[in-house]
Amino acid sequence: MSSTVPARPASRAVPTPVLRSLGYTGRVRITGGPLAERMSDALETYLGLAPDDVLHGFRERAGLPAPGRAMTGWSSRTTESTFGQWVSGLARLGVTAGAPEAIERAVELVRGWWETVPPGGDHGLSGYGIEKVVCGLVDLAEYGGHPEMLELVAPIAEASSRVFGRERPVGDAVDFEGGILSPTRTLEWYTLSENFYRAWLLGADDSVREFAQEWHYDAYWDRFLTPPPPGQPWDVPVWLHAYSHLNTFASAAAVYEVTGDERYLRILRNAHEYFTTTQTYATGGYGPGELTLPEDGALGRSVEWRTDSAEIVCGTWAAFKLSAALLRHTGEAHYGDWVEQLVYSGIGAVTPVRASGRSPYYQDYRLGIATKLPHWDDWPCCSGTYIQNVAHLPDLVYHASDDGIAVALFVPSTVEWERGGRTWSLTQSTSFPVEDTSEIVVHGTGAEGFTVRVRVPAWSEGMTIRVNGEDAGVACRPGTWAELAREWRDGDRIEIVLGAGLRVLPIDRQHPNRVAFAHGPVVLAQTAEWTSPIALHTPWQMVDLGRAFTREEGLVYRPVGPGTARLPQGALKPLADYPDRFPYRVYFDLDDPRIV
Repeated sequence: MSSTVPARPASRAVPTPVLRSLGYTGRVRITGGPLAERMSDALETYLGLAPDDVLHGFRERAGLPAPGRAMTGWSSRTTESTFGQWVSGLARLGVTAGAPEAIERAVELVRGWWETVPPGGDHGLSGYGIEKVVCGLVDLAEYGGHPEMLELVAPIAEASSRVFGRERPVGDAVDFEGGILSPTRTLEWYTLSENFYRAWLLGADDSVREFAQEWHYDAYWDRFLTPPPPGQPWDVPVWLHAYSHLNTFASAAAVYEVTGDERYLRILRNAHEYFTTTQTYATGGYGPGELTLPEDGALGRSVEWRTDSAEIVCGTWAAFKLSAALLRHTGEAHYGDWVEQLVYSGIGAVTPVRASGRSPYYQDYRLGIATKLPHWDDWPCCSGTYIQNVAHLPDLVYHASDDGIAVALFVPSTVEWERGGRTWSLTQSTSFPVEDTSEIVVHGTGAEGFTVRVRVPAWSEGMTIRVNGEDAGVACRPGTWAELAREWRDGDRIEIVLGAGLRVLPIDRQHPNRVAFAHGPVVLAQTAEWTSPIALHTPWQMVDLGRAFTREEGLVYRPVGPGTARLPQGALKPLADYPDRFPYRVYFDLDDPRIV
């Protein structure tokens, strides 16, 4: 592999984004709090994997010397199912956590794996493994400073074309055509286009684009071109694999970036609307039993018996990608809302992946009693998306625009960017969500006119902003940016009161009294160990929540309503605070509480 690749031809220009990513420039750092701890833990865990163990199965299969030990669970034969995601996560984490050793490890793994591939690129991977490996290669090229990795993508595409194609059934996945589900083609083939297009945009051979074009999922994507009339259900197929059918829209986003065809941007907007309004729980998770559901109350009924309420780790990754694409290409603040839900109550509420291979997979939202459990097999697919999610967190906080900077999340962090020939930076100090404030300090030399945009979350009630102690005089409408356009100087301070409070969130319109509780974006769960479920008078909209609950230290809310001495009504606290195997409740039937 050489160290350079051709420059991207001008014909490969992509639509100009409204907002630009900053996380993978190395200029964003999360400086404290739970997210920083999660990144540090992931770095330690994944760097702790011995490269010889990770490569053992590939080498053994190729008939090469195979030092190290076979891994366990999903990786007991080879690590194909997650190898590319581990490479991707290490490449990304190397930049976002400022850990060059993670990039070096990712390169070591790729080179070790490529030595097991015969001349001609006959890699022996399934479509599922190919998509992930190409993601890792592209991330090393785009973020990790190793453009030579792109040289591997064309041979992989060529070899893959010899093994399978749209016209030749290969796996047990499904395709939607004419209202009929048929078992054709390779597993999750409809996610293949994304990373091959990314490779081509970075300069890979035109054969890579041709391969990506084979795997469009227009039969499904086109169902999202037009939303339904108000009050009518979406005309889209259901009972499909939820995570991968959201993940396919990352491929649709890649098509938009390659072609500039506005119909794909419309598809992305409508897909986001569909999933967030018909498929998601209060946490932002979705897909009970890993399936999309009809709009007939199935989501509400799912918490009566399913323990696998949401494939939360993989599901978070797909939602992050779709939301990030929409943030970049539309510049609209409300696309940060789903991201924030999942930061605190999706990926941020699971027990981290452990070095033994124990990994989070599902979240459990059952009525009565739910628990967190790791997946029963070591190193499942979610161990791959886990490190990708965690590495991606800094990229979600800030975005640059032609006229300034946008603040999308409220976490302790710093960011730098160039403007007017000067380097400017922000330092954000906050203990949100425990406290309801955030302070942002501007750093730079001289004076410069630009706009600082602050996202006003959908849950915010009465956000206020002051600059240097004075009311900023800007509109703070939920779902929009509060825009602070002024001449900024070193040391200017932006003081934000976010307006978070206790909320009641019905699961769907067919179950108006089956609800979860949240503080701002943080879903709260009740301690279910010898406690009675929460009950409120209905309609609950008429209940004064300030009198029904007493807030204690942190984000602990204790019900004021009666409970017996043996079964008091347990307190609510963040879902993230519960360890594995400890009983909790996320959803409640307020008018018919149940214990089991």
